[in-house]
Parts: sequence; C-alpha cells; structure tokens
Amino acid sequence: MRMTKQEAFNLLNQAQANNSYARDVAAIRAICDAKQSVLPNVVFTLTTIQAGLSTCKGQIFDTNELGAQSRFMWGKKGDGLEYTKANDGFLYGKIKHIEQTYGLDSVEGCVEAIELFLNVPNLGMVKAAFVAQMFGFNVACIDSHNLKRLGLNANAVKLGKVKPATRRAKIADYVKMTQIQGSAFWWNSWCDYVAGNRANKSLDNGDIVSRYHVECVDAVKV
Repeated sequence: MRMTKQEAFNLLNQAQANNSYARDVAAIRAICDAKQSVLPNVVFTLTTIQAGLSTCKGQIFDTNELGAQSRFMWGKKGDGLEYTKANDGFLYGKIKHIEQTYGLDSVEGCVEAIELFLNVPNLGMVKAAFVAQMFGFNVACIDSHNLKRLGLNANAVKLGKVKPATRRAKIADYVKMTQIQGSAFWWNSWCDYVAGNRANKSLDNGDIVSRYHVECVDAVKV
C-alpha cells in the first residue's frame, strides 16, 4: 500500500524524535568530556528544579556571572553549585570510572551514578538520576510530569531518611522501573509531553525541547 504524504511526514517526525535522545545525549557527553567536568550537567539540572524548562538558559547565564549569589541559586541550589565546583575533578573522574567498571546499562552502574550525584546538595534521587541520564546511563528522571503520566504519588520516588542498605535497594528498584522502557523512551516521550505547554511555548516540539538540553549544558561556564 502506498504511503500518503501525511503518513510519510508523520513517520519522518517520529524517526527524528526517536533519534533525539541518541543525538543529544551524545552531544552532552561530548561537551562534558571536552571540559572534563560534571558542572555543565549539574548546573543545568539545578536550574530545572521548580522552574520552566524554557527559563533554564537565562538562569545559566546569570549563574555564570554571579555564581551561588545568583537569584536563581535559591535555597540549597547555591550549596549544590559550590559543592560541585569544589569537587568537580573528583566527580568527573568518578563518573567515568563507574562507566568503565559497570557500563552504562547495568543496574549496578546506574545505582552507583545516582549515589554519586546524591552527594550534591539539593539533588534528590530523581534529579541525580537525570544527571546520570545525561552522562548516558540507562536511567531516567521520573519528575512531576512523568509521575502524572504514570499516575504515581511523589512519595514513590522519594528516598526519605532510611538506612544505607534500604536506600540502595530503593534506588535499584527505581532504576529497574525506568529500565522497563529505557532511558531513550523516557527522554523522548518527556520532551514530546512538555513541548509547547504553558511554561515552554517557545519550545514547540519534542525535538526542539531535546536540543534545548544540549544548548543549556553547553552554555555553562566551567
């Protein structure tokens, strides 16, 4: 059966969306490797907390100039920035060691990566997982948008004050949940889901949303 022009257009758009994750995470990894730094991913992640995605680049420009004194580094975000700056060499070396030891797809490697970034003040499990995801690990950020899509309560992705063994088990369960569909699915579908919403009117399709992640990471000064 011959495909209509509209069907071909839709197929092309879907193929482009499916490639967004692979293309843009590779670009983000390349940026961090060129700078030998985790700061680009961490700063971008801090700016996404309780803020519209389309505001992140402006926040980053301000933070580049003012550091922890930026009005966007409120609460413990400034502490997270300062911690990352002070420990950047260690954090970068450690995330590369985790990748080399466990690979990017193993549950163990993802847990280790999340545990590493949980040391950054103001990053909980979900946002630590987002940093790990941008380093190529097969895990995802199940944020408020994804919780709504899944019909889950926010407590489902909070660690709380638990013993180390319990904490590690909860992180492993979280990783396994995200790996059922995989990092690429969550990245691409989230980008499609938030595209053009009230907070992201200037980012009107999933591919543009995905590419904006790269622009934000690249904008961070190290």
